[in-house]
Amino acid sequence: MKIGKEDFEALIKGEKDISSYIELDTVAGTYSVFGVRTASNPNYLIKAIYEMNEAHLNKKLAVKAVRKLFRSVGLGSLGLFNLLKKSGMDLPPAEFLLLVFKLQHQQGWGAPFELVEQSDKRIVLRTKHTFESEILKDWKMPVCGVHMGWIEGVLMAVTGKTWYCLERKCVANGDDCCEFVADQVEPSWKFKAQAVVKGDSAITEFIEHKPVKGTIKLIDDPVVIMPRFVFSSMMNSLKKTMGELPAGGVNYRAYMDMGKENIEHYKKMGITEPKTLSDMAFTFYSQMGWFRLVKDEWNEEKKEKTITLDNTVESEAFGSTGKNVCYCTAGLLAGIIEGSFGIKVQAREIKCHSKGDEFCVFTISNKAE
Repeated sequence: MKIGKEDFEALIKGEKDISSYIELDTVAGTYSVFGVRTASNPNYLIKAIYEMNEAHLNKKLAVKAVRKLFRSVGLGSLGLFNLLKKSGMDLPPAEFLLLVFKLQHQQGWGAPFELVEQSDKRIVLRTKHTFESEILKDWKMPVCGVHMGWIEGVLMAVTGKTWYCLERKCVANGDDCCEFVADQVEPSWKFKAQAVVKGDSAITEFIEHKPVKGTIKLIDDPVVIMPRFVFSSMMNSLKKTMGELPAGGVNYRAYMDMGKENIEHYKKMGITEPKTLSDMAFTFYSQMGWFRLVKDEWNEEKKEKTITLDNTVESEAFGSTGKNVCYCTAGLLAGIIEGSFGIKVQAREIKCHSKGDEFCVFTISNKAE
């Protein structure tokens, strides 16, 4: 089906709707719009995608995962944008967004959008409801990951810049409409890392895994997947060479240096606030499977921090031993605190899951000069 400038102008003005350009061949099992193969909008499929991600993450991060998926879908709009330009229609980004969502709405993806605000670096859109805010009303929170991702992808495609979209209002959260604020941002390690720390993203969103090539990157940095048995193997090897306590001391020191080096890496991103640095390290190690942070307490009288962890790499690797085993984790915590706050500390494990305790508990205190 051939489509030209006059068709799009008629669509924008409301003189035509998308039904004129839909071709349904039930025998062949094809559904096309503007001659491009597409599909209908089965709500149960989108709900399943959300719930699949929720099972591995949580509701908030499931929305982010769907957002990442549909950001890629939005990038595909570049073809339509270029077609319009060839037809002599050079629409500004905000107007092109409205056209995209008008076409989507006419295929069942929600209500029409209105433009609330626009500038070179900010676009605000509003709609009565989106289809995902209707099917996920029981989530009682902002859920429009599909539309946030679409908005980001479309704007990235047509401007060549990075955009970040926030859903300011959502029908699924009890609001009277769904409202989206898209801002042009500078892509950076710092921006992505801080989003993870704040709980706005998970590190899985920034993992680039190419198993055939044997490479994994996390926010552009090469990383490796390391089995937990490496810790028990490493400790047992050192124990055979020098004894248990000296081996524990070597691991403590090695991982303390690693913790400090990690903080220095964050500082190169321009982050200087000590608590932000330590929170960032705890969040990243937790989401990478080193441990789960249960709680973090500060005793002002003793000037002592108590950190309670679950699923530490050593306690999981060694299992039940009847004694403390988390020398690497203790050193890592000490290095993170030393690097973040610029003080000398010592970390001590006072409870351990391998010893039979519910959690692994560590105290961090100032080191005597």
